Amino acid sequence: MRRPRHLSALCLLVVAGVCQAATDSAFTLTVENDKFTGSDNNYTNGVGLSWSSGDIASYEEGSLPRRWAELWDFLPRVANEDFRTYASWTLGQEMYSPDDITLANPPLDDQPYAGVLFVDNTFHVRRNRWGHTWNVRLGVVGPASQADNIQTWVHDLIDTDEPRGWDTQLPNELLLNLDYSAGYVWRTGEVGKSFTWRLIPNGSVSLGNYFTGVSAGLHAEIGWNLSDALGMSTLRHGISTATTIGAGPQDHWSISFFAGGTAFGIAHYLPLDGTLFRDSRSVDSKKLVGLITAGMSIRRGPFVLSLAQTYFSKSFETEREGAEFGSLSLSWYF
Repeated sequence: MRRPRHLSALCLLVVAGVCQAATDSAFTLTVENDKFTGSDNNYTNGVGLSWSSGDIASYEEGSLPRRWAELWDFLPRVANEDFRTYASWTLGQEMYSPDDITLANPPLDDQPYAGVLFVDNTFHVRRNRWGHTWNVRLGVVGPASQADNIQTWVHDLIDTDEPRGWDTQLPNELLLNLDYSAGYVWRTGEVGKSFTWRLIPNGSVSLGNYFTGVSAGLHAEIGWNLSDALGMSTLRHGISTATTIGAGPQDHWSISFFAGGTAFGIAHYLPLDGTLFRDSRSVDSKKLVGLITAGMSIRRGPFVLSLAQTYFSKSFETEREGAEFGSLSLSWYF
């Protein structure tokens, strides 16, 4: 299958953008895997490589980041002089598998095999206590994602069960998803002379054949030399660069602990509900799903290391075991 032109073009933009990067631009590598929590089902693995810009206004007129932001300035607040605008791109892959991967023909009422390969084009806009994020996801689900070959190779490398059911995976289908999210620094305070904390309500709305729905949640963070970046997000929610947006290299050690809960109202979720334009395996996703995430971030100089654990409530009626996974994210400012 030919790789979509949009994916190639955005990858080239990422490379070109790095060459014109401002001081606070960063690379981020994120790995999510359910083996971190001792399970191997549902959302089983995610990998993302991201580049995020500094404040777009810090780039020269005519530079690629400035021109790219100007192409999207029809979005509310993007490239507005009253707001700080940051751009990021993520190349990512996700894998989903049923409870028993040793079966060549998994039960029809279990999580279908699915592989997703995508590029996220994201704009983060900030002013005072408000943060807004616009994301466009382009990608493909199905054998073209190469998730089957990669998972089989990794399981052979680490000498664990071979996933035998990839012949039943969701078929090839192009993906397009639009997402908007917002967060507000609602409360801040101090604990003694060294620690500060903040509470951030957030919400989102998404439309597309990957995910259509809404969410609302609350994020809490406490730390020593707490950074201005707004915590950590997961690949599943489309923003894997949140630990670098609005912050730069730290001259001193910074350590923070964060936790949050989110409720999702779901109309369509591809990994469970299947493809929209072709027949595929599917299970009916529950209309209301919750998750909790907890973790920590460590910052020093140009590096940021974040670790997190995420747990989901039951996402479909016949689910054998609740989905859970761990996340590891490493960022480097340059």
